Parts: sequence; structure tokens; C-alpha cells
Amino acid sequence: MYEDIILTFKAFMALFRRETALPWTIFLPLGLMAVVWAGLTWFVTSERDAFMVAFVLAIALRLALRAEGMIRTLKGQVSNRTALIIALMFGPAALAGLIWLGDPVWCQRFLSLYFMIMASLYLLDVIDGRFAMVRHVLPARRRTGADPMMARVLAICYMALMLLNETLIHEASLAVWLVYFGLLPILLNRLLLAVTRTVEQAYAKGVNLL
Repeated sequence: MYEDIILTFKAFMALFRRETALPWTIFLPLGLMAVVWAGLTWFVTSERDAFMVAFVLAIALRLALRAEGMIRTLKGQVSNRTALIIALMFGPAALAGLIWLGDPVWCQRFLSLYFMIMASLYLLDVIDGRFAMVRHVLPARRRTGADPMMARVLAICYMALMLLNETLIHEASLAVWLVYFGLLPILLNRLLLAVTRTVEQAYAKGVNLL
């Protein structure tokens, strides 16, 4: 059993190296933050102010890039009016709230809140047994029998990401956290692909990862 787990872990790490190229738009927020942070550190004396400007601009760009797809997805689940309200609440309204608070810690904790919500949704999948979240997020062409294991693994992944974010908040500088935040979409993309394939391979081999 332990040999199977070791082989599964090695296969998991290998998946990060043989995936197709990411869309160029995923690198835009990171590039914007790097340019803004570098420029503002020359003209703004407060590191907090430089952080807030770089973070807000990166979030605004990320929301703009994902707005159309998010609204289209919501329209498939709820009415057009409800989809618009939800998009505004979790987009411009949340961004306006972070700007009004004006505290970098709230911006950093906003990411922890996102991870906590995602972990909770996958835990609900485990509890109710319908796995609606797994089937909504992951591709349709996969082994649906692996959904129970998939939900548990993804819940643990997001809880680990929340713990990592809280650790960085307490131990890392604002500049280091911004680098982490800028790289996060790339890391999450690879992590989700690797976890999905690893769980499916483990399920096919009869290996229980949890």
C-alpha cells in the first residue's frame, strides 16, 4: 500500500511538468502588480499604500478578465437578475469594501475567506453525498466514482491553502505576500489539474488516499 502511495505522489509531482501552456491572460495580474509595486516604492513612502494600490489594481484586472465567464456560469444556474446581483456583490462591492477599509490585512484575509468558503463547499459535498461542487468545477469526462475521494482531497487542499495564507500573513512581508498572490492563479491551475488526475489514477488502481 505504501509503495502505491509513493508512486501516486511521484505521478502527482510529474503532472506539474507535462501540462500544456497556460493562457497568457493568467500572467497579467502578476505583471501589473510587479510594475505598480516597483513604481510606487519609488514615489510612495508608505509600503501599506503601495500594497493597497497594487492589490486593488490586480484584483480589478482579475475580475474584469473573469467577469464574462462568471456571469455566463451563474446565468446557467439562476436568473439573469440574480446572476448580476451575485456578480456585483462578489466583484465591485467586495473590492469597494476592501478599498474603504484600507488595511492590507483585510486584503490578505479576504483570500483566507475565499479558501475557507471553497473548503466548506467541498465538505458539504462529502456530507450530502451529491458532490454538486465537484461536478460543477471539474470536467465532465472523468471517473465519477472518484467523486467522494475527490471532494475530501480538495477540501483538505483548500484548508491547507488557508493555513499557508495565514502563515504568510504573520511571517512574510507585504512584498513577499504580493508575489505569492500574483503567482496563486498559476499554482491553483496546476494544483487542480494534478489533484484531479492523481485522485482518478488512485481510484482506478484501488488506492484510497484518505
